[in-house]
Amino acid sequence: MHSFLACKMEEEYQFVQKRFFHYRFSQTILIFAALSGLLIIKAAAQSSLCRTSCGGLPIQYPFGIDDGCGSFEYRSLLVCTNDTKLELRTPTGRYLVKNISYVNPHIIISDPSMWSCSAGDDLPHSISFSLDISRKFSISNFNTFLYFNCNASSVLVKPQPSDCEDQTSRCESVCDSNNYLCESLPDCPKTLSKVSCCSYYPRTSDSLRLMLQNCESYTSIYWDIANASGKSSYNQIPAYGIRLNYENLSTNHCLSCQYDGYGRGTCGYETEFGNFLCLCNDRNVTTYCSDHGHLHHKTARVVAGTVVGVAVGGLISAGVVIWYFRRIKPNRPVRIGVDNSRNGYM
Repeated sequence: MHSFLACKMEEEYQFVQKRFFHYRFSQTILIFAALSGLLIIKAAAQSSLCRTSCGGLPIQYPFGIDDGCGSFEYRSLLVCTNDTKLELRTPTGRYLVKNISYVNPHIIISDPSMWSCSAGDDLPHSISFSLDISRKFSISNFNTFLYFNCNASSVLVKPQPSDCEDQTSRCESVCDSNNYLCESLPDCPKTLSKVSCCSYYPRTSDSLRLMLQNCESYTSIYWDIANASGKSSYNQIPAYGIRLNYENLSTNHCLSCQYDGYGRGTCGYETEFGNFLCLCNDRNVTTYCSDHGHLHHKTARVVAGTVVGVAVGGLISAGVVIWYFRRIKPNRPVRIGVDNSRNGYM
């Protein structure tokens, strides 16, 4: 009987050893599958290119709409929705981008809360936008800001003195009621004839916010030369929108990266530390694509969709392991010792 028990226990011990081996082997497969999925995803991200347009507007350095593209200083500022709508992200919300100029660095945005001809005689309640000054943006002096129905006890509304161009300090606190745009609004000059109007240039977005605390509404008109027939400033066309200047952050590193003779890469940055990278079709480098003598970054930049790819890769890997478990799962239960209900022994 003791021989029979020893034989049964030895059989069960060998069975447990086999199950333990299968368990450790399945763990190895899981780790290998996960790492393989990540390597495949990294290779795909490395060969992907930065998008160069959105909503019909060109996207060039220093801007980017994919993480790791453009200048690190302008990271996540532009948002592209369905490749059809480009918006600028600010502390007070998102604003539609109407135009981007790379020759004379500025962008044109539209504030949906400001008055436009479509509003007619109704003045919308305007909400001032703000700028993150650390992101290299400023309000252009090519804008003319018009304010409507301002509180006369809080805002100095009067005709601007004629010598303001020579003595600007005398006019900084005056909201000019004699600005000709108040009487000649672009596209709808006869509108708002019964509304008080004055012009004041806010040097910062904080100044604009303070003005709107004491005025019912506002609009902004910039001078558009894109459709003008000549280069003279007299041919500029007034249009609704806000012109914002930005700093051109082109560097020698970026110019070398983009140069055709050096492989024509795309300027970008490391998403972890923000260091400059030249993004090439097959790798990322610190100089330019045709330079093989400098450090090459084999790790790809993180672009939109990578997180989704990792999740899909993880699901595939988990599926492989589950399939493997089902293939090796034995039909018999695991027992240590002998079932005393059947054999009468412990």
